[in-house]
This record gives sequence, structure tokens and C-alpha cells, in this order.
Amino acid sequence: MNWADASSTSLVAGRETYFFLSYAHSVPLSAAARPDTDFWVTRFFQDLGTAVRDGASRTGELDVGFFDGLVNPGADLKQTLTEALSLAHVFVPLYSPNYFRNAWAVGERDSFRSRLSRLSPSRAARHILPVLWMPLPSWSDRSETAPALELVRDGGDRADYAENGLRALCKLSAYRRQYRSVLTALAERIVTVAETEPLPRSRAAPLTGSPVTDAGGPALVVATLTPHGARWRPYGDQHELTVADYVAATAERLGLPTTVVELDRARDRVPESPTVVLVDAAVGGAAARAALHGLPQWVVPLVIAADHERGEQTPETIAATLQDAGFPRVLPVRGIDEFERCTPLLVTEARKQFLRHGPVDPPEGPPTPRPSLRQTGESDVRRGKDER
Repeated sequence: MNWADASSTSLVAGRETYFFLSYAHSVPLSAAARPDTDFWVTRFFQDLGTAVRDGASRTGELDVGFFDGLVNPGADLKQTLTEALSLAHVFVPLYSPNYFRNAWAVGERDSFRSRLSRLSPSRAARHILPVLWMPLPSWSDRSETAPALELVRDGGDRADYAENGLRALCKLSAYRRQYRSVLTALAERIVTVAETEPLPRSRAAPLTGSPVTDAGGPALVVATLTPHGARWRPYGDQHELTVADYVAATAERLGLPTTVVELDRARDRVPESPTVVLVDAAVGGAAARAALHGLPQWVVPLVIAADHERGEQTPETIAATLQDAGFPRVLPVRGIDEFERCTPLLVTEARKQFLRHGPVDPPEGPPTPRPSLRQTGESDVRRGKDER
């Protein structure tokens, strides 16, 4: 099934699946990699799908599995994932330190849980089979990780799994036996649950990607500078989303709360937020520089020239003009592949620039005296937020 072509009118149309794989996204280390998936997650999904298929008896009725690497990058991802969550019988989250801070990943879990509300707690728990993907910090005491460790009964294999996480076992040939042990146990559990206690088709709660309460940090602001208005879609024949919404969705999947606003409204938010401005090359260098004048140096512009024609000012020239104005250097993009590869790096760069150049305020509260070995006297200096 091509999930990107799924019907938008019915969230429960299509074939059901044995499992839905959920994970926290990270920025790819290789420019050649698909920008929105992790290589080892893809490898694990393929291995798990094969193991489930080998033990399943309903493959004529059900698809084996789903993860977002199957979705065309230009699809309306939230809608497509909500539909997939409505059709899965088992939810498999890959727990890592970032998973619990990632609004998108936690949102997938909450969306699937909405289908379990009428089940008893013990029955509902059987439909969520977590995997310890990466070890959690020793100070992180989360009850959710206990079921992940229960996948493995063998003492030695369990110890290797608990200490290293399944991602390491997947990557390193020295742990091939331990990896297969966890993989087989998980596949057997998925097949058993899906075939003996299948979930009825039901509508999962819409995936929203609401910010995680303890994620911390200001929301990323995404704005556009274009004569085409807020619904600018330079890749409209391949992307359902506007370019601003695509950047926002990528940021949310990387764990950053995000808001899309008009450029005029962005000026009110920029002083306290990392910001990306998507610049239409049709605007021209002088107009772009004038429009962005006064914005702080941590704002990251990206010049998009999807429909660039000869005779226009080149997008490289526009990008150079903005760099001369003090903005970070970001190469312009033309094709959709280039734009998709650039987007996660763009989001990360905006965050980095804000942390490097953004405002740093002393904490609110009463002034704190400067430590001193001298006796207290009138010359002592008390410093606080009012003295900067």
C-alpha cells in the first residue's frame, strides 16, 4: 500500500498492520541519507518485518508493519500517521533518551493509546511492546522501560541488551546472537497479540505533536518571505504541505516545538526564539535584505529557487547579499531533494545560532552578593538582573 496516497476522508481505510514502529528522529550524519529516517531504524524495521512475516498466519489479510520511512516526504504526515495508527494492532516504541522529550514520538504513543481506552489495563498493555533502543541515563527511572527489558529472559543476553540497547546490538556483529534473540522474542509477541487479541478498526486520536511539558527551550519560529502568501508551495506537484509547514513538521519530529507565523508577526517572537525565514528567490536580493533588516543575527534564512529562470538574480547572489547583511550562511536550494536534505540541518542550525547569539538573562529574583573573602563593607558589590 502506498501510504502517501491514503484516503483523507476516512482514517480507517486500507489494510491493517501487525505493528507500528515509533522512534525519535535525529539529524542524519550523512548528506546522502534520507533526511527524515535513521539508517539503523530502517534496518531494524526491515529485520522485524521479516521475522513477523515468518511467524504470521494472517499476512494475506494484514500488512506486516509500518514506520514513517514508508511515507513520501511530501505527504501530509500527521494525517497519514494518524491513519496508520488507526490500523495497527501493536505499537512498538523505540525508547531512547530523546524519545520521552520528543513531542512527535510521544504524540504517536498517545494517539495509539486512545484506541485502548475501553480495554482493561492488562489487556491494553499487551498492545504496546517497547524496545530499549538506546540506554537511558542512570538517573532516569522510568517505569515504561521495564516491559522493554522483559523481552529477553536469558540472563547474559538480557544484560547485553540492557547495557547497550538494541541499536548497538543491531550495529555490531559481535552482538549478532543477542540481537536475533531480542528480535525473535519481539516478533513472536507481536504475532501472538495481533492474531489472538486483534484490535477492532477504530479512529486514533489525531496526531498533534504538542510540545512535551519538560522539553524546555523556546519554540522554533518559521516564517516566509514570498509574493505568493502564506500558502507558498514551490514543490506543489510533489508536496502536499507548504514549505513552512514542512519545515515545522521536520522540527517537531526532531523534538522542537514549532510555530509558523507571518513575517511581520515573527518580528515580535524573534527576540526570544530561534527563527528560520524561507526566502523566495523571486523577491530579489535588495528586497530580501530590506525585509529582513533589523532581525537579529541568529535568524537563519534559506533562499528557495524551485522555479528559477534565466535572467533573474541568482539565488546564490541573494544568499550572499543576506550573508553580507550579517545573517548565517545557508546555501540556497532549488530541487525538492535538495530542500528535503537541507531541512533538518536548517532546523539544527537555527537552534545552534540562537544558543550561540541569543539573549542570556540572569535569573529573576533578589540580587546575589559576589563571593568575597573581605569583610562586609559599603564597597561590596551586589549584582543581579538590574545590574548588567
